[in-house]
Amino acid sequence: MKTQADLPETTRYWFDVAMQWSDARWGDEMGLLRHPLDDGPATDIPKEMIDRAFTVRDSVWYAAGLFMRRQDGDLARAYQAIESILTYQFDEPGTPYHGTFYRYPGEDHPGNDPIIWKDYDPNWREFICTVFIILLREFEADIPEALQAKMVQSIKLAAEGAFWRKVDAEYTNISLMSAFLLDDAGRRFDHAEWQTYAFEQAELIYSLFKRNDTFNEYNSPTYYGIDFYALALWRKYGTTDAYRQLGAEMETGLWRDMADFYHAGMRNLCGPYDRSYGMDMTDYLAASGLWIGAVQSSELAPLPDVSQPFDHAADFYLMPVVALVEALPPEDVLPKFVAFPGEQMVERTIEPNRTVTAWLSEKLMLGAEADNLNEERTNQFHPATAHWVMPDGKIGWLRLRSYSLVQATCEPNQLQLSSKEADDVQYIFQVRVTGASKDMIGDNRWALPGLTIELDRPDTPVTVNQDDDKLRIKFGSDGPVTMRFALE
Repeated sequence: MKTQADLPETTRYWFDVAMQWSDARWGDEMGLLRHPLDDGPATDIPKEMIDRAFTVRDSVWYAAGLFMRRQDGDLARAYQAIESILTYQFDEPGTPYHGTFYRYPGEDHPGNDPIIWKDYDPNWREFICTVFIILLREFEADIPEALQAKMVQSIKLAAEGAFWRKVDAEYTNISLMSAFLLDDAGRRFDHAEWQTYAFEQAELIYSLFKRNDTFNEYNSPTYYGIDFYALALWRKYGTTDAYRQLGAEMETGLWRDMADFYHAGMRNLCGPYDRSYGMDMTDYLAASGLWIGAVQSSELAPLPDVSQPFDHAADFYLMPVVALVEALPPEDVLPKFVAFPGEQMVERTIEPNRTVTAWLSEKLMLGAEADNLNEERTNQFHPATAHWVMPDGKIGWLRLRSYSLVQATCEPNQLQLSSKEADDVQYIFQVRVTGASKDMIGDNRWALPGLTIELDRPDTPVTVNQDDDKLRIKFGSDGPVTMRFALE
């Protein structure tokens, strides 16, 4: 049984802060945490419900922290949270949402012809029931037998749904958790087919990783945090030596890769990002920042000021399980999370026809992804990025969003953008700077605080829109674009 008293000082600091932050958002009337409204409206919660929204998944992370903290009333509250969570699970065999959970109380039933992500989230199976598994292992003596039986049944329902779904191994964070869930459930319920599938999935995930020591869901400040959680499950709770060894090896490799992209001076991961919900880790909560924070002094952590409103705030609820499964970076990479080691180029092959280049210097870093493979685009994908230190000491940033297949590369002080598509490519940039003004943006020269960008590009119209401290810049191009960066 691991408790708050067992935590390293650096981890305990953020555990305590996160638990106090969560305590303030507990809704005793529902037995769940409130959705933290200070990060703006959640995309899956209707506007008319936002002022009374509670979160089902995140409440299980809080329950884990309550078992660890063990103050007066904590265990009773943990039982209440778990009992409440269990009431929101679907037990509807033959449906694609069987075994997953409602995302929030009052959410509409998915119906007869549900649309994934819109009407239900299948990933709640893995997020919630992997925590049930480790709670039963760590705190079995604390959990009443009747509640244990309900949790075990919940794991069974989740495993049934996960086995039916058979999530793609390249969907890294979920496939890692799903393999762990199905292996545990297969052994728990003597279901050999689940066990066999789980290990085949584990071997496939490992083989994909070992091609280039990278995950396909690459350089994600948020989902690397979930990868670390899932790999720690393998490493710490894996049912065989093979699981534990594979988990530990991939976990170490992920720490090494992330360290190469991390800029300790800016407290940010350099881009590009396959999936990201923000650009400045000191302004929004990126789950990978919790893992870095767990092994560094608090002032070095790439985390926002949690006493003030910040974006993507609900992920702060994850901190208790980070503490429970433990952050274990290899000792030799720790210095990179303390101080910037100096200018460097980083090059990676993610998979065939997908490569990444990044350049990091003391006050400016650039990231680029040349993707010749994946035509589908979401607003989480940022194939070209820049971060720099502005005169006021804050981080300015730039990201490219394009719905075309873009090949971006970088070298010191320069980004190169191109596309193999025959038609004009629409390049859409978002820039965040102090004192933003549309006057900063010219057709071929952008004069930003602390940074000037010169562009070589076809002579096409440029449109600029402003939203507070953010500028949105759009232009078309039927040829390559070169961006040259000069710090002032």
